[in-house]
Amino acid sequence: MDRNYFKEKKTGKKSKGSHTICCGEDKDRHILNKNKPDEWKLIEQHCEDHLISYSSVIDITPVCCKVCGRLLKYISKIDTDKERRKTIDRE
Repeated sequence: MDRNYFKEKKTGKKSKGSHTICCGEDKDRHILNKNKPDEWKLIEQHCEDHLISYSSVIDITPVCCKVCGRLLKYISKIDTDKERRKTIDRE
């Protein structure tokens, strides 16, 4: 018995592969999904927490698969001038 056996037993369908076709993510790994309202709230909460915790971050954007909605990565824009001003002000 292997994982595929239990997947087939649970869903009643044979596995068509271990990765999604659209974004290549592992099907067995739980990844936040923008199409699920409770998970979208978690994504938003992470973005808000990140902006609050790191004052040099100007913008944070979650990047999700356009087909299945899985979260792929976050892209942050950092204010590098703000970091430079901190060092200048200390001198």
